[in-house]
Formats: sequence, structure tokens, C-alpha cells
Amino acid sequence: MKALPVLGKVGASFVTRRSLFAHAMRAGCLALGLAVGVTTASAEPIRIVTGGSFFSGNEDTGFTFVGTGFEFHVTQALDPVVSCTPCTPGTSINLSSTVDVSGWPAGTATVDGQTYESVFFSGSFSFQAGSVIAPGGNESILLFSPFTFTGTLAGFADASLTGTPLFATNLVGGGASPGTVALFSNEVVSTGLSLSQVDYHFDTTSATPEPASLLLLGSGAAWVVARRRKRSTDIHVPSR
Repeated sequence: MKALPVLGKVGASFVTRRSLFAHAMRAGCLALGLAVGVTTASAEPIRIVTGGSFFSGNEDTGFTFVGTGFEFHVTQALDPVVSCTPCTPGTSINLSSTVDVSGWPAGTATVDGQTYESVFFSGSFSFQAGSVIAPGGNESILLFSPFTFTGTLAGFADASLTGTPLFATNLVGGGASPGTVALFSNEVVSTGLSLSQVDYHFDTTSATPEPASLLLLGSGAAWVVARRRKRSTDIHVPSR
């Protein structure tokens, strides 16, 4: 039987390289573990929105988010975040929406006892709501649906949204009463039915959207009517 040659310098070199590779892999894994640990430790907090509203369409648009240890407020001209062109009576319209916040005017914020009188927001919101059926007739009408909400929000000292943020947070919440409020209007006959206002009102109960359900609540009607102070057309809230 022919004896196999004993590894010389080439074999020793291979073993050395393999040992160095193993050390490098262990060091890389350790560095990755530390990086993951730091990322987890510095993760943005999750805050629950228990009050306030997000307004779009008509007047007084923007948002106010309220919860334990925080309050965020900004006014920004917004078209309805849900559109239907045209709003054909009988059509099912989903009231879910996504909103990006960037380039808005300065607002105010209070976070963990620190108040910022002029803060520029950056973030993204996701509202998951149910569907409503576009009404018929010639009068304005309100329809309602529960919703859930998730979002991210950061505040900056200047409009460029650069540098280290003053604060950054994740947001969750929802609303059931009145929840999502959609105003359908037929005020201008020439343009037909339009969806002129979509608002989301938060409460302490995080509602689970039910696509086929409507919550027809009179308390929501009073809130929305107050927003339409320059409008004179009557609003109709359908009975259950």
C-alpha cells in the first residue's frame, strides 16, 4: 500500500488559514449580535393613541393625537384621504387610507413632559377601516365605520427634517364611536355625489374593522357638523 505523504508547509498553511477564517467568522457573529442588541435596545417606543382625531377634507384639517405622556398637533390643508370619482350611489367604498407626513408646517408636541412649541413632523400613517355604501339622494349624508391605526412619527427642529430628531415613536390606536366618519355631499348638482370629508376619531377602544358594518352614531354627526361652519346645507344621518 502506498503511504500518503505527510502534509508539509502547504498543509500547515491551509490549517492556519482555516483557523483564521474560523476566528473571523466568530468575530463577525459577535459583532452582528452586538449590532442587533444595540438596535433592539434603541428601538422606538410604541405609544397608544387614546384620543384626538385625524381630519381630511373641508376645514380644520390635520391631526391631534393624544395618549399617556404625549400629545401631537398640526394643522395642514388636506383633501379627503379617500376619493371616489364618481361616487356612484350603491357603490361600496373602503374607508382605509395611508398618509405620508412630510413638508407640513410646524406643529406642537409634548413628549414625556417636554413641550416643543414649533416642531416639524415626518412619518407615515395607516388607517384600516371598513366599507360604506355610497348613498343616493340630494342631501349630504354621514356614514361611519370602526378603524384601527398604526403609524410612525418623528419631530425635527427645522423644516429640512435633517439631523437628529427631537423624538421618534411608533403609534397604534383605533376608534369605534364614531370611528371613521365619511361625509358624502350632493351640494353642487353639476358635479354629482362627492366624498368631501373623511375623519378618524380615536378612543380608548381599539376597534377591529368589519368591512360590511356601519356604525350610525348621532354623536359623530354633531362633531362633523361643527367642522362645516361655512356650509349651510343640512346633513342627514341615516337611522339604523
